[in-house]
Amino acid sequence: MTGDHEPLTERVRITNPLTTASPHLRRSVQQEIDESTAVGEVYMRSLIRSQLRLALVVVFTLVLSLGILPIVFITFDSVTTYRVAGVPLPWWILGLLVYPFLIVLGWLYTRQADRAERDFAELVERP
Repeated sequence: MTGDHEPLTERVRITNPLTTASPHLRRSVQQEIDESTAVGEVYMRSLIRSQLRLALVVVFTLVLSLGILPIVFITFDSVTTYRVAGVPLPWWILGLLVYPFLIVLGWLYTRQADRAERDFAELVERP
């Protein structure tokens, strides 16, 4: 080779002729989700995963706390024979204590689910 050739000053992009060469455009999260791109699917999967994780925590808490009550009642006879104001203790537990627990658990679940959705909406609305 001789030094007669002029050096290239412009960058040349070589692409497959069956595809179109498009410059890399920065897309918003909303566009990624709307167009069902791989990135958009990752965002949606992360939201669904966080909601599923939250639901599993609530179910696990319910099963662990309320599901164990029958075992406690069967195992410890003193709990079932103990009376408060003439009413057996299991009735007090099941009739009065369970419902506030369920209300608090539902409130916490709703609060956390709203937070996850709000965070996701803020992410989607970013320019």
